[in-house]
Amino acid sequence: MTPLDVDRLTEVGRTWLPDLTPHANLNVVTLENGAGVCVVHAVRGGGKVYVAPDETVLFAGSSVGFDAGLGAFLDGARTSRGGVRPAGQ
Repeated sequence: MTPLDVDRLTEVGRTWLPDLTPHANLNVVTLENGAGVCVVHAVRGGGKVYVAPDETVLFAGSSVGFDAGLGAFLDGARTSRGGVRPAGQ
C-alpha cells in the first residue's frame, strides 16, 4: 500500500472550502485504512471535505456530523465540481 500524501490531499481539500481565509486554522484527520483525509474548517458555515487518494472529494457542510459524512464518503459518495464552487474558481 502506498503511503498517503497528507499534505497534497490537504491542499486539495482546502480548495473546496468556500470563503476560506489564507491563514484559516484547519484540522486534518487521516482516515483509517488509507481511505484519505478529512479537512475540517470548524467554524459556523465551515464544513468538511473528505479527500480520497485519487483526489475525489465529498464536501459536507457544517451541519453534517463527521461520522455521517465519513459513512457517505466510504460508501462512494462524491461531490462533483458543479456541486460546490471550489475556492478561487
